[in-house]
Amino acid sequence: MIDIGENHDWRKAVELIRDAQHIVVSTGAGISADSGIATFRDAEGFWNRFPPDEFANWKGLLQTAALEPKRFAEFLLAVLEPIASAKPNAGHNAVAELGKHKSVSVITQNIDRLHQEANSHHVYELHGSLFEIVGNNPIETIRVLSRDEMRDIVEAIKVAKDSNWTAARLMKAVQPLFQIGLFGIHRPNIVLFGDSLAEPAWTNAQEAAKECDLFLSVGTSRAVYPAAELPEIAMDFAASVIVIDPLIGGGNIWLKGTASEILPRLIREGVGS
Repeated sequence: MIDIGENHDWRKAVELIRDAQHIVVSTGAGISADSGIATFRDAEGFWNRFPPDEFANWKGLLQTAALEPKRFAEFLLAVLEPIASAKPNAGHNAVAELGKHKSVSVITQNIDRLHQEANSHHVYELHGSLFEIVGNNPIETIRVLSRDEMRDIVEAIKVAKDSNWTAARLMKAVQPLFQIGLFGIHRPNIVLFGDSLAEPAWTNAQEAAKECDLFLSVGTSRAVYPAAELPEIAMDFAASVIVIDPLIGGGNIWLKGTASEILPRLIREGVGS
């Protein structure tokens, strides 16, 4: 972690927080790592175990669910179980605290709704939400699941896993989350490989990046476009960019550490609370 005691970058970052009028906080998987949700950087072999052509697009998922229900269920458990049991950590809570003192827009690539659970407002979910269930004929919100309901789905999948595997058993277990019927498919409103970023979240995120005077990039590799354009847009419109990440630097200031290490003290010193 950065030595914040006598560090010039730290003092400058605190000043930027203090002076900012509108702040964008852009978060990736790194902010949720301390909530028990592994980043794909850290999840060694995840895409080897679950190849993207089978599991990261709707066509592949539907085919795997129908032909290989056991593999489909293993994938669902790997994705759903950490999210179902997750709680906001100090990083999420610090972002929410910042919103009490400053005009803040939160842009996230995460689908875990932990920012909302921490009571952040104006959250733009670029990859959608695992908890929002939509129908595709046309696409409209059917319901929003609670985290308790997500835990119930995980337990139902585990029960099915202990019995003889059939596609019918599995689909009954995941019915609140995913259902194929005569009138179309009900599914989580998430963005998979090949999909466009969620709207209006992406348009709102671009506007927020243009209007902010300070852009915090937290726990994201900034290597996946078009989301990686956002800090570039902010800098083009004269905003300062602070990067908070233990591994990957950039921006005007890099504070090397995790969100839960850096954000609570940075926000506390920046807003004087």
